Amino acid sequence: MSTNVRIGLVAVMLIVASGAFAASAYTSGSVERSANVNVVNDDTGLIALQDGTSGDLVFQNATGALAIDFTAGGAGGANTAAHYELGDPANANTSYAFNLTNLDAESHDFTVAYSGSDGQDTDANIEFQVYDSTGTLVDTANEEGTSASLSGVASGETLYVVIVVDTHGLDSTADLSGTLTISA
Repeated sequence: MSTNVRIGLVAVMLIVASGAFAASAYTSGSVERSANVNVVNDDTGLIALQDGTSGDLVFQNATGALAIDFTAGGAGGANTAAHYELGDPANANTSYAFNLTNLDAESHDFTVAYSGSDGQDTDANIEFQVYDSTGTLVDTANEEGTSASLSGVASGETLYVVIVVDTHGLDSTADLSGTLTISA
């Protein structure tokens, strides 16, 4: 037999053998890994939210979630034709309603949005003003559909939120209640 024929036969046998092994691949498998997914209060979560210097209007509720409540202490809500600032826009990094800290190990882009509408005007009656650690305004979200975009928030970085409520132009049937959503 010639060398070329022998090499050809060996090659064919190798192809047939590898096809047999390929046909005998496994049909099911299982891999088990551990996961650590604790559920924690807002002030220690990946997106950490901690109440600031606004007294009883912004607080950690009984379940550990950040709460904003203008009915705290027995009030019915915010007065008509009034202006409230929870925090100080001139010193937002030391006087704020709440802060937002990225407790993940990497940077993230965050979006802050507020859904809820008074239905009476197109003014921004409730604003969430976001400031950096130097007290510089970064962006603003409000109930009229404007969202704050926070790009490249580093691991461990804290941003400060001042809440401004302005009820001028609203009557006592207006409701500024809604949902604050912070997403990464």
